[in-house]
Amino acid sequence: MRTPIYVITGFLDAGKTTFLNSILNKWECRDLKILLMQFESGEESFSGQYHNCHVMNFPKKTLEQDTKQIIEQVHSYLLDHTPDEIWIEWNGVTPFAQLQSLLLHASLYSLCRIEKVIHIADARTLEGLLGKTGEALPEQISNCDFGVIRSVYSDRNFHHVRKLMRSINPGVKIYEMEQTKKIYKEVYRKKVHPANMLSKGILCFILLYFIISSIFQISQTPVNRIINVFLGIMLQAIPFLLIGVIISSAIQVFVSKDAIERKFPKRLSSGLLVAVLAGFCLPVCDCASIPIFRSLVKKGVPIPVAVTFMTATPVINPVVILSTYYAFSGNLHIVISRVVLGIIAAVLIGLTFAVWPSRHKVLSSSFDNFLCNCGCYGGMETITTRKGKIGLFIRHSQGEFFNVGKYLLIGAFFSSIFQIIGTKVFAAQSGAGFALSLLVMMAMAFLLSLCSSSDAVVARSFATSFPLGAIMGFLVFGPMMDIKNVIMLSSGFTKSFIAKLLMVTFFICFIVIFLYAQLGFGGI
Repeated sequence: MRTPIYVITGFLDAGKTTFLNSILNKWECRDLKILLMQFESGEESFSGQYHNCHVMNFPKKTLEQDTKQIIEQVHSYLLDHTPDEIWIEWNGVTPFAQLQSLLLHASLYSLCRIEKVIHIADARTLEGLLGKTGEALPEQISNCDFGVIRSVYSDRNFHHVRKLMRSINPGVKIYEMEQTKKIYKEVYRKKVHPANMLSKGILCFILLYFIISSIFQISQTPVNRIINVFLGIMLQAIPFLLIGVIISSAIQVFVSKDAIERKFPKRLSSGLLVAVLAGFCLPVCDCASIPIFRSLVKKGVPIPVAVTFMTATPVINPVVILSTYYAFSGNLHIVISRVVLGIIAAVLIGLTFAVWPSRHKVLSSSFDNFLCNCGCYGGMETITTRKGKIGLFIRHSQGEFFNVGKYLLIGAFFSSIFQIIGTKVFAAQSGAGFALSLLVMMAMAFLLSLCSSSDAVVARSFATSFPLGAIMGFLVFGPMMDIKNVIMLSSGFTKSFIAKLLMVTFFICFIVIFLYAQLGFGGI
């Protein structure tokens, strides 16, 4: 059993030691053997009331020049004394990744683990510090499980500081320093493992299914069909999602940012060509391309190139080409049209982002935060051993699978409802003019959220009701952007970027396919 570690972060004079005096001198802690590691000396000193806390002080100079000494000293203490808890007061100007790297050392990783990260902030100074402290302070906030604010002078001030912290770490819980009971409860609140959460979700889903079935049995609502479609979407998507997560984790762990910056083409035209070729070679669907897209952006690949890769991959990869060939009985005209239109649209989308770059940040902080508690994400580039890299790869894959998978579940659920209830509404528009038919098929592709490896079969069923050009709208736009893709993107990207990507993708696909039909290839 590894000893739990509770980390206190915050800038100089934020009140970290005050918080430790408050939390560790509670009556409930009197019988615990506690090791307190202080990497910063503030104006206030820690004073244990029950003499159950052993304190180790490590100057910043030692942390920077002799981490081996720190590791050996802590390792020796843990073997000799086996404390119940470890508390760490982290230096306010040192990157949190350095602590994670230190605790990931083989001699410490088997003995202890990060359980909670608490960030302490002063309401009077936080806003000013965020623009002056570089990346250290935002990184500490993004890696915390919850925040504690002191010196709050009004409700408006509290809400403003909470908004600042949540802009860095979306959804993080924030408490005032005086809320000691809530803070204590939050510190020792047990975390739910993603696998356990998934198991509980499945049980709740089964229970909900029987309840809904019994309620709607009288009105003959097609609950069973919705469930079957939902399970079909998940069974199709999960294998490809797993492939995408594995590739994404491999990029994140084994490929350094410096290597990508050195070897990736500097010219936009070359980068777009590499993106298209990579999309053609990877046998993944839209569910898998999104995690890879996030890793590429995180590693510094230019947004236009990464967007081109994400939009091209689910349309032009080998699995999609073969499924389209099979669904349309070997009709090469449709297969080639889908590939060519997909490439043209993806490149134009990428070029649009080059000409019209996003003014605000693209990645949301939640993407950086989902593995902070196992201590393995922020300091990955400092891990050099093969065993450490492989272990990190496995943990990163696990964390990202559950993180993205929950959004896939939500998207698949809404998609399954629409597939059963909403398709008749769109089918009624099959006799409309070409422009309206194209809009209908693109909207249907977005709402149905089919896997790109099997959407050609569904598209074939509409071939007798809609012209070929409208079918192409279904086959090209659907894999690039649909309900589940938008929801999955929200796990790592800002709302403004997702809205822009959706709008640009829709308009470019519509224009490209409309021109394709006007030239006589789309069966107007």
